[in-house]
Amino acid sequence: MIELVARRRRRLVPGAVTALTVVEYPPAAAHALRVIYPSRRDYELAAYLQALLRRRGSPLPAVDLVIAAVAVNRGMLLVTLDKHFQRIEEIEPRLRVEYRA
Repeated sequence: MIELVARRRRRLVPGAVTALTVVEYPPAAAHALRVIYPSRRDYELAAYLQALLRRRGSPLPAVDLVIAAVAVNRGMLLVTLDKHFQRIEEIEPRLRVEYRA
């Protein structure tokens, strides 16, 4: 989402962004249909995923883990340019990601 808005490819991103995305890149709020606020369940899944990644020696930024957890817990498709979500896909088969070029 951040990259898509920053490159001005779209005026409106179909779907939603997380509140964390808005904190990282405030203009995202103006380009999304809705803002999702992560729940306790999202943070718990993000912490679990981080623990698995740390055991593999490849931790990721907390914000990205929470964004992935939001997508998993809500059955949403995550659209991104960021290829490191592939590492989360390896350990969480419920994560659905569409990578944009």
